[in-house]
Amino acid sequence: MLGWLVDIPIRRKLLVITVLATTVALLLAGSAIVAYEVVTYRSQKVQEATVQAEMLAARVVASLEFDDAKSAQEYLNSLRANPEFVGAAIYAADGTRFSTYRRHDGKAIDLPARAQAPGQRFEGDELVVFWPVRQGGQQVGTVHLRVATEALALRLAGYGGIILLVMIGSLLITLPIATRLHASIANPVRDMAAAARRVAGGEIVPMPPREPRADEIGQLEDAFRQMSASLDDKAQVARQIAAGDLSARVVPQSENDVLGNAFVAMIHNLQQKVQTAKLIATGDLSVEVTLQSDRDELGRAFATMVENLRELNRQVSDGITVLGSSTAAILAGTTQVASGATQAAAVITQTAVTLDEVKQTALISTQKAKHVSDTAHKAAQVSQTGRRSVEEAIEGMQQIREQMEMIADSIMRLSEQTMAIGEIIASVNDLSEQSNLLAVNAAIEAAKAGEHGVGFAVVALEVKSLAAQSRQATSQVRTILGDIQKATSNAVLAAEQGARAVDAGARQSKEAGEAIERLADSITESASAASQIAVSAQQQLVGMDQLAQAMGNIKTATRQNMTSTRQAEVAAHQLHELGQRLKGMVGQYRL
Repeated sequence: MLGWLVDIPIRRKLLVITVLATTVALLLAGSAIVAYEVVTYRSQKVQEATVQAEMLAARVVASLEFDDAKSAQEYLNSLRANPEFVGAAIYAADGTRFSTYRRHDGKAIDLPARAQAPGQRFEGDELVVFWPVRQGGQQVGTVHLRVATEALALRLAGYGGIILLVMIGSLLITLPIATRLHASIANPVRDMAAAARRVAGGEIVPMPPREPRADEIGQLEDAFRQMSASLDDKAQVARQIAAGDLSARVVPQSENDVLGNAFVAMIHNLQQKVQTAKLIATGDLSVEVTLQSDRDELGRAFATMVENLRELNRQVSDGITVLGSSTAAILAGTTQVASGATQAAAVITQTAVTLDEVKQTALISTQKAKHVSDTAHKAAQVSQTGRRSVEEAIEGMQQIREQMEMIADSIMRLSEQTMAIGEIIASVNDLSEQSNLLAVNAAIEAAKAGEHGVGFAVVALEVKSLAAQSRQATSQVRTILGDIQKATSNAVLAAEQGARAVDAGARQSKEAGEAIERLADSITESASAASQIAVSAQQQLVGMDQLAQAMGNIKTATRQNMTSTRQAEVAAHQLHELGQRLKGMVGQYRL
């Protein structure tokens, strides 16, 4: 029924309540006054009418005894002095009307024809009184009075006007008071409602200072101020927690402080997580994370993290163990490879030195072969000149037949030596072929340098053997050439002796001429052979240069391989040390 009053603003509500309360209060007060006035007035009128009836009864006793209606009428006419008496009557002992009185105002007054029982009662706006007339203890008649109560209505109308004026004055007084009351009640409530809406939106709104009040509004403001301060404290703690500071303390306002107790539990939970994180940071993975509830996502994440760290530590530990054994094996292997590479480098260096020696030997052989070729060509030229001289002096050569035989023997020996030179040339050719083959093998071994040059040692030995054969062949060539020179010298000497005996041995000169011709052919062949030897020696020198270049490439590759092997050995050492450090680091964690 009063739902409309609940939904209107407090200002109107207070105004309506004030007006209603004032009106109702004034109406109740007026009603009480009217009721009191009515009761008092009626009681007073009843008392006055009763006294008047009693006085009139005392006066008309004689008139009734003496049946004097005139005197009784005079007593009734005396009531005209009081206009409230609108009618009166005196009844005889038998109840018949003895005398009557009516107020002359043009209004008909109905008086009872017979007397009624004594008493007082109100009929409409009139008071009706029947009072007995007694004489000597006996009722000799009855007095009847009718009193008008119009004055009561006038008095009540006056009271109503007064009440209305009081009500208007009260409203004029209470409306400003209601306005001030609204300001003292509605304004704080409105401010607190606005602050509450801001608090509901997430703001922390401090209540502005006001004058202290002891009423419910003051209590509400104090409670709201305490709530705002508590929320501000919680917000400050939340900001500290958001900044990572878990040293903040929250004191719950009471056991029913849900937010405060939740903050205490949250800080305690976070401190436990921080302690767990510190233990994990020190390497202790044996901590157990206890979930605060089934929805503890942070605790579940911490538990999962610890379990994953344990598993990761186990896997890393196993991997480091495998890494340690692998690095040890790699380190041993790289050490062996480095040692082998060093040995291979030494062998290759020695082989290169040997090849340099072989190259020098081949160079000397080439120079010697060229010298022999040049000498042979010169000998051929000399033999041609000698042949022409013999032809010119054929007639005087007869005397040097014996010397020519010696020359023939020398030439024969020279021929034999020339044949030996042919064999040596064949050996040199074989050596050249083997050198070429060795160069191919050396190239192959250079490609296999990664195999630490083990197979190359055999090639180096073959090269060394070929170098020895080359030196031996060169020595033989040198000896044979010496013999050829000696034979040539003997031939020249014999020719000189034959020249001196030209006159005595024409026949011998002819034979000597033939012998010289044959010698010239032989020398020409020797010169050709010497040229071939020189060409072969030059080819051998070229092959030796190529072999030396290949050996240089092999040496460079071997040196690079040795450098790479040393780097691999250093890397293996570092990897092994890293494995040991990782093993030490993993060993810091306790599962």
